[in-house]
Amino acid sequence: MAVKPIVNYFTDVAKELPSDTVILTAGCAKFRYNKLDLGDIGGIPRVLDAGQCNDSYSLAYIALQLKEVFGLDDINDLPISYDIAWYEQKAVIVLLALLSLGVKGIRLGPTLPAFLSPNVAKVLVDNFNIKPVGDVKEDVAAIMAGN
Repeated sequence: MAVKPIVNYFTDVAKELPSDTVILTAGCAKFRYNKLDLGDIGGIPRVLDAGQCNDSYSLAYIALQLKEVFGLDDINDLPISYDIAWYEQKAVIVLLALLSLGVKGIRLGPTLPAFLSPNVAKVLVDNFNIKPVGDVKEDVAAIMAGN
């Protein structure tokens, strides 16, 4: 599960996402796209910022509330993609919180944590479908397809 550093990955993803999608964000990745003119949807900005990465709880709470409102049994049934910008150690807590909620299919990048041994990576891939960020166009296509 190796990842090459992709400096502009999150900027390019934000630009590539369809204009009818919303980016819910907290943490460092937002600095890659928060100055872009991504427009709005019905007067609501497409980028909704919850704050710093330690404010990610707000985003998890929103997802849990959406799950309830839509009467879903599993948080993974929501049309949400979880992409964690791995710039520093606080992202570990965000990742662990999402895993504790049962979230699957999380993308990590642009680099992976140094402590991620092959055995730990295998457990995360096998049990949670964790994957590294990749080609922007392919990742956005996968996101839009619900993967």
